[in-house]
Amino acid sequence: MIEFVNLTKNYTSKKVLDNLNFKISEGSLFGLIGENGAGKTTLINSILGKLDFEGEILIQGISNFEFLEKSRNEILFVPDTPFAYEFLTGFEFVRFVLEMQKIPLESVLEKLELLFELFELTDYQNKLIQTYSLGMKRKITLVSALLQNPKILILDEPVSGLDAKSIIIFKKLLKSLSQNGSTIIFTTHILDLIENLCDSVAILHNQKIAYSNESFALEKSELEKIYLDLIGKNEDENLKKFEELL
Repeated sequence: MIEFVNLTKNYTSKKVLDNLNFKISEGSLFGLIGENGAGKTTLINSILGKLDFEGEILIQGISNFEFLEKSRNEILFVPDTPFAYEFLTGFEFVRFVLEMQKIPLESVLEKLELLFELFELTDYQNKLIQTYSLGMKRKITLVSALLQNPKILILDEPVSGLDAKSIIIFKKLLKSLSQNGSTIIFTTHILDLIENLCDSVAILHNQKIAYSNESFALEKSELEKIYLDLIGKNEDENLKKFEELL
């Protein structure tokens, strides 16, 4: 379990996170949403120990800094901009990541072949990453992450650039990881993805947790209404005005 206790972060005179208190259950698929600049990236960077902050982040009952020191390989972050060494082939990049994590290639080779097949990368695994499209670069970074079977997986806008089939496959893979005990945290602006995938959710607004649900079960489009009620209070009126001008 990950617990946030009075989490507060200031940049000089600007408050970015204001006294956050919520929990993410072990093995959950947790969605974090909010406007641009709401503090999602700051929250992720705080979990990863990249920032100092007030309050506490507890992972499995100990501070996140202590957890990272003891169990760094159990937490994995995939940023919104896919990063891969373009002078390597797809296969070489995955092998490099595994070597960095001290995971023998032989132990995950069957899984790797399956992921290449699922993401339609088999025919491109021996081509240089510099020839890949943005979507393919996203896929190869996701493959390298999924192979590691991390205890905690944090994903920032993970489906950006993916085609529809790959999004469906990716959702199923995340569910499998979660059912196997991994805690998955991801940010997205796609509310349908949250509704169809997550079992818990939080909305960041005005530096605070405006809404959270540790047992997430909403009817389709209900999250959209909650989100607009919290964040877009004037949008309905403005949309009606726009329609009148058509």
